[in-house]
Amino acid sequence: MFLTVTVVVLLMFNTNCYGKSEKPCSLKDHLIKQIERNLVELKSLHVHTPESGGLQAETYIRWGKSSCPQEATLVYDGYAAGNDYSIAGSGSNYLCLPKNPDWKEYTSGANHGTGRIFGVGYEIVNHKPYPKSFHNQDMPCAVCLTARSTVLMVPGKTTCHEGWHKEFSGYLMSEMSTSSRTPSEYICADEKLESVSGGDAGRDQSMVYPVEAVCGNLKCPPYVGGRELTCVVCSK
Repeated sequence: MFLTVTVVVLLMFNTNCYGKSEKPCSLKDHLIKQIERNLVELKSLHVHTPESGGLQAETYIRWGKSSCPQEATLVYDGYAAGNDYSIAGSGSNYLCLPKNPDWKEYTSGANHGTGRIFGVGYEIVNHKPYPKSFHNQDMPCAVCLTARSTVLMVPGKTTCHEGWHKEFSGYLMSEMSTSSRTPSEYICADEKLESVSGGDAGRDQSMVYPVEAVCGNLKCPPYVGGRELTCVVCSK
């Protein structure tokens, strides 16, 4: 058996080294070239990482909840935070701040020349799409880990496209649409809202409102002016 393998290797070596060139090459050179070819082939293969049962994992934020869906893992839960509606500058996106912050170098007190971040409160002026009992309540959030490699928020839908898995659904929320407010991102808040315990002071700092469709450049139908838009978070 060993002799057969040796003969095959030598035949391959002689073919590669002398088949197309008059210059001889060493067995070492031949083996190096073969290894390089094998490495190129390996790099072209899709290899799954070992996390979460052999699949690549992805995280997403479940706004308005302090827990994750059944098939996802809770990384941490915390407080939804963003910029004050009346203050220009700072960020326009929302963050999920953990409940147990770590501090390093800092200067106590409000200081000039800094960005600022505030807790987010619900503004539910009407009884739809959420109960008005959530008005002026503070929003919780949960960072969730799914075993699937891609996460997508789809506005205007409550179900996922074929081949995608539904993480949760709800309604689009953002800052109120008016010239006196600072812009924010659109987020998907869970359809079964929760609120932060004790967070009902109504400070009106960073706030989120349900989002309505407006006809014009937005095609109606299929959209309907004045209707609150749904959303769904999907993974694959």
